[in-house]
Amino acid sequence: MGIFASKGNIDFKIFPNQRSPTLNQRNRNEIIVFLMAIILGVCLRIYFQDLPNFAPVAALALFAGYFFSRAYIAISVPFLVMAISDIWIGSYHPIMMAIVYTMLALPVALRGILRRWFQLQRVGQASSVRPALALVTCGIGASVLFFLTTNLAHWVFFPAMYERSWLGIVECYLAAIPFFKYTLAGDLFFAITFFGGFAVWPQFFQAKLPEEQDWIAT
Repeated sequence: MGIFASKGNIDFKIFPNQRSPTLNQRNRNEIIVFLMAIILGVCLRIYFQDLPNFAPVAALALFAGYFFSRAYIAISVPFLVMAISDIWIGSYHPIMMAIVYTMLALPVALRGILRRWFQLQRVGQASSVRPALALVTCGIGASVLFFLTTNLAHWVFFPAMYERSWLGIVECYLAAIPFFKYTLAGDLFFAITFFGGFAVWPQFFQAKLPEEQDWIAT
């Protein structure tokens, strides 16, 4: 039995007996997906650790931003995946780790774009090209931002490796190009896999996604 006290139009409830079925379904879905995302992300990152920069974390951040109703929950997914998997993989320069973690969580900020264009009801229609294009564009954008930011940070924090000049920056980026192909391949592969799984398993995600809104405020 629920215990509650009422004062005017305000109800103070403790252990309420009834909740909205839609809200309960949505909460259950989010808890299950959150746990699955963490476990899957950690396992995949550890499994593919021998492929440089081929990892599911940025793609998970894209999907988490799209799926979870609260931005802070979505942001916690890539951070937790990185923190847990780094227990096995190992740590490195702390400032570089902070930059890498931040750039891998940044795709959550693209949630507004994906929610606007990646909609299941459009699949199979002529306009279905637009969700696919939005997903690929966001995946490529996440890869490029990660490449540009982390390699600039590498040039800044490891001065012994490259000259402190424009030539040194160019050399740093040129040396990183072979790794970029793995970053891009991983981001696109895992993004298509995660969003594809979401699209073919609609009966699990019965609760409607939140309406388009400012990602910072959610």
